Amino acid sequence: MPALRSLNRFQAAGIHLAISTFVAAIVLAALLLVWYPQPYFRLAGGAGLMLILIGVDVVLGPLLTLVVFDPRKKSLPFDLAVIATLQVAAFVYGISVIAQARPAFVVFAGDRFTVVSANQINPESLAAASAPWNTLPLGGPRLVGARMPDDPAERSKLALLAASGIDLPVLPRYYVPFAEIADELKAEARPLAELNRGDADAKTRIDAALARTGRAVDTLAWVPVLGRMEAGSAIVDKATGEVIAVLPVYPFR
Repeated sequence: MPALRSLNRFQAAGIHLAISTFVAAIVLAALLLVWYPQPYFRLAGGAGLMLILIGVDVVLGPLLTLVVFDPRKKSLPFDLAVIATLQVAAFVYGISVIAQARPAFVVFAGDRFTVVSANQINPESLAAASAPWNTLPLGGPRLVGARMPDDPAERSKLALLAASGIDLPVLPRYYVPFAEIADELKAEARPLAELNRGDADAKTRIDAALARTGRAVDTLAWVPVLGRMEAGSAIVDKATGEVIAVLPVYPFR
């Protein structure tokens, strides 16, 4: 405690800022690597959530320390304990919000992929699905397919749900292993040479992906990827339907 009281408010706030920045950097790096790998960080709108978390943890806590710190105050340890408690509580809440908004599944249905966040899936719908689609992945987003049911009554029910904003990709009971819809994907995929080549940034990203994979452009195709905030493009193998890369390249002209 004597060491604490030897500090002035600017030194105390600076130390608080350094500790907060270090903790936030480690946690955010882990979140980016596990829950929001690129380009899903952009497609799912992770940037806004991360900025809020950083604002609370890195800015608000040290700012409160700067305001209340006075080495002459008898209540200084209590004041700092309250600030730390509030900061930790806000940080945990922020992490929980980010966890709920994380991309859980990347679902191919129709002619496109849809990035589905954990909080877009109703718990009852999740419970109605068969394994392994009845649990949300704890790691990064899982690649799956979704297929319309053959039963006409089920199709009618789906049409009503779609009219209320609940579409096929957010209904895990219709999920199938990605390999089962590879032929459907290949039928919908478009030649990679047609993907937004007029945009210089898009061309750079596509060329970089080709260089990384060592693939020829005529062996690849693309399909749109719709995220909550942005759209991207999945580069796929023409012959097998395998997803080679997902790029933050806008798919529509």
